[in-house]
Amino acid sequence: MSRGRLVNRLEKLKAALVEEGLRNPNAWSSISIVGSKLLIDKAQGIRIEEDKRRVLESIVRYVKISTNKINNLLDEMKDALLSCGYNVRGVKIKALSRVIIGMSETFGKIPFEVGLSFDPFLNVPYIPGSSIKGAVRAGTFELLYNKKRKEGLSAEDARMYADSICQRIFGDKEYAGLIGFTDAYPVKEGENRLLLYPDVMAPHYKDVETELDVSPKPVIYLTIAPGTTFRFYLFYRKERGKRKLKEEYLAKEPIPEDVLGFLDQGLLYAFIKGVGAKTALGYSIFSVEEYSEVKG
Repeated sequence: MSRGRLVNRLEKLKAALVEEGLRNPNAWSSISIVGSKLLIDKAQGIRIEEDKRRVLESIVRYVKISTNKINNLLDEMKDALLSCGYNVRGVKIKALSRVIIGMSETFGKIPFEVGLSFDPFLNVPYIPGSSIKGAVRAGTFELLYNKKRKEGLSAEDARMYADSICQRIFGDKEYAGLIGFTDAYPVKEGENRLLLYPDVMAPHYKDVETELDVSPKPVIYLTIAPGTTFRFYLFYRKERGKRKLKEEYLAKEPIPEDVLGFLDQGLLYAFIKGVGAKTALGYSIFSVEEYSEVKG
């Protein structure tokens, strides 16, 4: 195929993508369609850095919370859990820093190369319950391990003890856990009334003596804005088969006057440590704003 015919076909495809984008204002559709157009431009040798920046700014301004839809979904989650006989605790967390969850996810990968966990129906980013569960498990394990080390156990014995408790509570490949977590959805925008926030990643290079030997191309991408508030539910059964959730695991009612169990402490500790990617760089740090028993 001649270059002229190829360029003509690419231009027709770009026009079709633009038309489709106008018919589908959903953020997921829009960013995928516009991202595909930018990739076509890149294939034609057109510089797209400035266009990527404009797309990023547009998406940041466009994505807002639909409060009624999200609150309705959270209420339906709560009612469903209670009707199934679970004990339920409501949790509200607030981002103290930029949040990046799901860097390998599809949303944002085109054209920004870095993904973000995003609900295409509610049109908002979210934190998967599996990510929350993994972080709380890690936090609980660390607290249990440190406690037993202070009591004089060897590192191996402390590790085995903490691991056995975490397997009982959170489950493993053979057994379901005693507790679970719903996905966390945003209920209030963050700084400057934004839900999404632009960020930039400086590239790293191998086998170069100085940075003068390269032409760096910073990667711009989407994160969740600091100050964004999320809500989700922790749910559990006090007994499942032969396994029981002991009293020292969870406080009877998580109120300030109550003595918290080590699972409660693990949850609080997990969010201040960070949930998701790049926590060592200060991303995805949260404060727990509310943590309370949900009554039927």
